[in-house]
Formats: sequence, structure tokens, C-alpha cells
Amino acid sequence: MDISAKPGNQQLVTLHERRGADGRELVATFYEPGTVADVAQTILAFGGEAVVAIDAPSAPRLDLLTKGKPLRDVLQLPEGRYETMRVCDTVLFRRRLPLYPVPASGAALTQAQGWMQQGFDLFAALEPLQRFTPDAATAQGQYEGPIHDGALRLGRVAETYPDAVFCALLGHRPPPKRTPHGLQQRIMILKESRVVDDAGGLWQRTVDELDATAAAYAAYTLATGQGGWVGDPREGVIVVPVPRLQDRYVRPPQPARARLVSASPPRPSST
Repeated sequence: MDISAKPGNQQLVTLHERRGADGRELVATFYEPGTVADVAQTILAFGGEAVVAIDAPSAPRLDLLTKGKPLRDVLQLPEGRYETMRVCDTVLFRRRLPLYPVPASGAALTQAQGWMQQGFDLFAALEPLQRFTPDAATAQGQYEGPIHDGALRLGRVAETYPDAVFCALLGHRPPPKRTPHGLQQRIMILKESRVVDDAGGLWQRTVDELDATAAAYAAYTLATGQGGWVGDPREGVIVVPVPRLQDRYVRPPQPARARLVSASPPRPSST
């Protein structure tokens, strides 16, 4: 599920398993954009078995990392940094997976954060499915960990982050998503993850639809116990499609380019 600042542009993609010629496939269904209410009604109409991952914060931050808070020492945070971030955002940011800043509880959304209200509203509308929150026995004092079988008893609606989904699956940061190479890598890894689009092919899809597909894949890994989570359960966690993230995600080096022969005469040296 990809969230948009435009109220009528929320993007829903679903995945369901199908046995294909080469084994299991994940068949994608792309829905026309709609409002939060339309999307929520569609999801709830699937019944209580739906599993959802939303590309938006699930709640405001609780300021667990402000100056002097004991969690800063647990996470070994340098002084003066990450004080206005959620724990889940900090865990990802330190791996070079930056996210949008989330307002504190009770604070008004800025104009740039206005799209987050759509996400807050969707999480509220899907409350019957319960938000995924690792319990104390699952977290065991940790702020990231694998998702195990049976995790759905802890909730079926989760926050995710498509950029982190693509990076985790690729093992590196791809080029920007609006570049040809960036699109190519994102589509390639979705196909390698067995996602199929019978209604035109992934190359026919918009960037928002591809992000929503990545979110749906994160939901699939939650449902099947193959993914992982990061964050503080009190504040909200982000679901990723791998049990454990790498220490950092960087872009591969640029391809080599030969140097041209300079047509300009060398400048005279001054004395």
C-alpha cells in the first residue's frame, strides 16, 4: 500500500500465491487509485485473513531518543544526533536508509508532512485487523529481529518502507527510482522474488504502483514468517523483507569511463 498526499491517489496492490510452471508465484493485482476510505473498505472486504503493509508512519514519535533518554546508550547513539527521530527510523537511517521525519505525539503536521495524515487515517481504519507489534517475548529487549511463524497473532497491519524493501532484496542501494536503471533494478528484483503481473507486465506500471508492490511483498514476508522488523514496539516498528538487514546499503561504484583527449591547450604556469 503506497500513500499519497493527494487524498484520492492512495495505491493498493495485492499479492496472492499461485502454483506456476516453475514453482510458487506471487500474482499481483493492481487497483485503481482511491481514497483511504475506499482502500480500507476494499481490504476489509477480503475478510480477516488479509495482511497489509503500509508505506507510511503508523503513529507519531514518542521522543524515546531525546537527550538523556537511556535508550540512547543502549543504541550507542552519538551525542546530538537522532534526537528527533523514531527508533525504527534511526535503525534504518544508520544503515543509509533515510526516511522522512515523523512529528512528535501532539505536534501538528507540517505542510511537507501532510501526506502522513493519510497513513494515520488508514491505520485507524484498519484497526479491526490490529497493528503488528512484537510482544516482549518476541523483542526480548532488542530493537530489530526476525519475524517467526505465527507472527500474525500479533497483528496483520504493519508499517513498511519500499526503499528499504528494495535495498534489502537487492543487497545495495539502487539508482533513483525515476531513472531507467533504477526502475530496471526494482522490476528485476520483484521478478526474481516471483512477483508476476498478468495484466500488462511490471514495465507498464507507475512508480507508485511499484512501491505499493514492494509494500505488498513486505506484507507477504510478515504473513509467511520470512521477514524482519526494526524499531521499538511501544512506538511502532517497520517490517522489512529479510530476517536481518545488512550493516549498511550503498550504491555500487559507477561504471568506468575512458577520458577524452583534451582539445584545450594547457594553461601557462604563473611565477
